[in-house]
Amino acid sequence: MLPDLIPIIAFVLLLIIIIIALRKPKEDLHSHWSSLLPDFKFSTKEFYTLVRSEMISHDISKMSFVEVSLKTSSVVSAKRLYLRFKWQDYRYDLCFAPFGDGCFVSWWLIFEPSGGEAFLTNIPLIGGWIKKAFYKKTYYKIDTASMFMTYAQHSVLAVIDEITKNSGVRLSQEERKPIMKSIFDR
Repeated sequence: MLPDLIPIIAFVLLLIIIIIALRKPKEDLHSHWSSLLPDFKFSTKEFYTLVRSEMISHDISKMSFVEVSLKTSSVVSAKRLYLRFKWQDYRYDLCFAPFGDGCFVSWWLIFEPSGGEAFLTNIPLIGGWIKKAFYKKTYYKIDTASMFMTYAQHSVLAVIDEITKNSGVRLSQEERKPIMKSIFDR
C-alpha cells in the first residue's frame, strides 16, 4: 500500500514546489518619494507628457514608458493613472493626481527580477541560497539603480519647478529628497 502512494506523494510535493516557485515575488522597493503641491491644479496626462519628454532628454538607452491604471485598494476599487518607466530590472511608477485643493505627486522605484530569477529564487529550501549565489546585490546594481532614480527624480522636480514657477508653490530642499530603502536588507 505505502509503495503505491510514493509516486502520488512525490507528484504532490513537486506540484507544491512548482506552485510556490511560480508565485509572484514580493516587490523589492529601492526608494520612493511623495509631495503635496497645495493650492495647485494641473492635468495628470500633461504632467506625464512633460516628465516623459524630460526623461527622454537624458538619453538613457532601452527605457520604456507606459501609462497604467492601478487599483487604489481592492479588486473592486477605483483606479488611478500612473506613468511607468522601465529600465533594465527596474520599474518606476509615477503618480500625479488631484488631492484636496492641490495635487499629489509620488513615485516608487521597484526592482523587478527576470522571470528565471523570480522562479529560481522562490524554490523552497534552496531559493535563498540561489539568490545569494547567483543574484547578489552588487555595487553595480545599487549604483545603476541610484543613477536611474536620480535622473527620474531630477526630471520630476524639473517639471514641477517649471509648471509651478508662476504659482508661488515651491518645494523645500527637504521635500525634494527621496526616501531610500536600506540597500543591505535581504
